[in-house]
Amino acid sequence: MEENFPEIAEILCPGDMVGYGARPSEVIEAILANKKITAVTKGNWDHAIGGGGHDVDKFNLFAKESVKWHVNVLSDEIKTFLYQLPHTRTCLHTELNETPITTPIQIAIIHGSPNYPLSEYILSGTETQKELFPFMELIDVNILLLGHTHIPFIDKHPDKELLIINPGSVGQPRDKDPRASYAIIDLDNLKAKIIRVEYDIDTVYQQIVDAELPDFLGKRLYKGI
Repeated sequence: MEENFPEIAEILCPGDMVGYGARPSEVIEAILANKKITAVTKGNWDHAIGGGGHDVDKFNLFAKESVKWHVNVLSDEIKTFLYQLPHTRTCLHTELNETPITTPIQIAIIHGSPNYPLSEYILSGTETQKELFPFMELIDVNILLLGHTHIPFIDKHPDKELLIINPGSVGQPRDKDPRASYAIIDLDNLKAKIIRVEYDIDTVYQQIVDAELPDFLGKRLYKGI
C-alpha cells in the first residue's frame, strides 16, 4: 500500500487483527507503530482473544484451538488493548492532506453490522445490506466500512451519496481469491476500489505449522476459502 499509494492519508481498520496467523504480537506492534492508522474497531476474534470468553462457544473446533493459542502467547497488555477497542468508530473528514474536501465526509467503521457489531454478516446485494442505506441517512453517515465476512465488496446507493465498503481480508480471504485484499477510498469523489496483492503464502503456512496451530488454518490460504 505504501509503495503503490503513497498519497494515502489515513488507514482505517474494521477489526479482526489477530486470530488466524502465527505472528499476532508483530501484527499489533506494526499497527500501533503506523501513524497513518487513525481508527480501529474491535472484531469478534479481537473480542474473544482479548477477554470476551463467552463468544468462543460460537467458534468451530479449529477456531477455538486458535483462540486458546493466542490467549497463551499474547501479552496481557495486548489482550487489554484488544478488549478495550470500541465496537464502532465514526470519523468526520473535512480535509485530506491538509486540503479541504469539497463536501465533508462522515465514515462509520464497524466489524459486523450496526445491529450486531461483532457477529452479523453483511453480504453485497442482500436485503440486509440494502436496509443499511436508510440507517446511514438516519445517522448522517456517507460511508459505512464493514468487515467480518472476509469477502470484499463496494455498494453505492443508486441515487444518493452513500457508500458501503467491505475491504475483504489482508490475511484470510474467503472469496476464493488467495491474494490479500484492501480498499482505497477517494473521499473527494466518494469512490472506492478493491486492491488485491499476492504474498508469500508458503511462509505464512510454515509459520502456522511451526507454531502448532491447526494445519487447516494454513491450507485454506491457498484457496482463499
